[in-house]
Amino acid sequence: MPTYLARVTVHAELDPEQVDGLADALGAARTEPADDRVVLWVPGEAPDAGTAEVAARRHVAEVLQGWTVDVDVDEALGS
Repeated sequence: MPTYLARVTVHAELDPEQVDGLADALGAARTEPADDRVVLWVPGEAPDAGTAEVAARRHVAEVLQGWTVDVDVDEALGS
């Protein structure tokens, strides 16, 4: 099944422990903290781009309830 990489931007000032907790909860491959947000790169699998977008948004919504986030499926990693 093809894989994807979702870019999840959390709009909040977070300390390193919070970033680590969010990364663990989402299964993020890497993080990019900034002053007023953090970007988490979350891998996943889906049969096509549309399904990947829906799956990524659903996963983030379930895990990060109450946080202000943006989700973009950024790149296909191959099959």
